[in-house]
Amino acid sequence: MEAFESLLISLGGMIMVAWVSYVMVDAFRQWYKHRVMGQLQTKLLDKITSVNELGAFLNTEAGAHFLKGMTTEPAGPQARILGATQSGIVLGVLGFALFVWNWFSPTVSGDAKRAVYAVATITLALGVGFLVAASTSYRLSKRMGLLNRADKHAMSDRSRSAV
Repeated sequence: MEAFESLLISLGGMIMVAWVSYVMVDAFRQWYKHRVMGQLQTKLLDKITSVNELGAFLNTEAGAHFLKGMTTEPAGPQARILGATQSGIVLGVLGFALFVWNWFSPTVSGDAKRAVYAVATITLALGVGFLVAASTSYRLSKRMGLLNRADKHAMSDRSRSAV
């Protein structure tokens, strides 16, 4: 039992270190991206000397992309649905894998098996919950016309960039 507990503690510690490292690297990457974009936008605005030049620039395709880059829009329904689907699949597979591992490992004691079953049940339930939420969001977004609107915006952006 003590060996199992030390294994779980070690595994949990490694997962925590990996997650904290991922969060820090991702935050640094986002900060650096925003910093570079801000410097680029500042240099671009420094080149414009009059209001007429600014108006002419903003009426071009490059100006439209510049303005779009300065605004932050929340993620569309497709991105949220995809994220929930991915989370649901990963958590569901992890929960199922814990069940399978628990069924085929005869050397694990009874208390440890119950603990793994509890973790597996919670993980599998979270995975199924994410998948149900993604499915419901997809159906509601489609019924409200949110997916069609987002598709039209994406199509018009693609057609403008192709011209």
